[in-house]
Amino acid sequence: MISNILENIPLNDKTSYKIGGAARYYCEPQSEDEIIGLYKFAKTKDLPVFILGRGSNLVISDEGLHALVINLSVKFTNIEWAGLTAVVQSGFGLDELAALSADKGYGGMEELSGIPGTIGGAVVMNAGAFNTEVSHTLRSVRVFKMSTQLIEEIPAQELAFGYRRSAVKDSGDLVLSAVFDFKMSPDAALIRQQILEKREQKQPLDFPSCGSVFKRPPGNYAGTLIESCGLKGFTLGGAAVSTKHANFIINTGNAKAEDVRGVIRHVQKTVFDKTGVLLETEVIFVGTFQL
Repeated sequence: MISNILENIPLNDKTSYKIGGAARYYCEPQSEDEIIGLYKFAKTKDLPVFILGRGSNLVISDEGLHALVINLSVKFTNIEWAGLTAVVQSGFGLDELAALSADKGYGGMEELSGIPGTIGGAVVMNAGAFNTEVSHTLRSVRVFKMSTQLIEEIPAQELAFGYRRSAVKDSGDLVLSAVFDFKMSPDAALIRQQILEKREQKQPLDFPSCGSVFKRPPGNYAGTLIESCGLKGFTLGGAAVSTKHANFIINTGNAKAEDVRGVIRHVQKTVFDKTGVLLETEVIFVGTFQL
């Protein structure tokens, strides 16, 4: 049975940027069977499927998506603990898992505190911060394979994790759930609090954004390069390079997706022209863009 499938639903309130047009179809499933049913529904409509978590690392085009958008972050969020092990559905929040584990005195994810988004997206992108990546505590993932339309359990060591990449990202398979193994750490809660304080001090958390826009270039920092090129405060429409942290492009209140895209392109060109470094984006663009 499939949950209520809605039509022409705006997506701007479902992303951290608060930007984006409408989805042709939209649904919030709560079971694996529903998800599989939704893929079948999309096939009957000859539409692509787009999986949405909390929309924290993407820019959805102003024109929206002519697709079936499946949002896993609302109802597909179950978590079960067995000692130091957690089995987590992919729509559960990464920061919430970091908080729960730290509160229990479990270590391994406290340095990921404050990273927005869901477990599914974090696994796909091998989310990381400071000295920690999601892959460090991951035991296995349960995925819906696009090639076979079957569900498989895959050990973490077979996922070819790298910097902001994984085999799941390359295959396009859907992460349904993940198993994490933690270790006892009496300092986990304290470290989490310190990480959150650092983020508040250094990041423009009072404006909508996608977090860090660019990947860290070898031997340097994207924010340092952007700032050195005098780009802090550069504005196009409602999008601007943050004056607090140059690797954040913020929505000052009325930004369009094209504004964000334009700022990113300008930053990339300027930094490349002045330093020879081509900044690679972490943020994902979805839909049709003019630039």
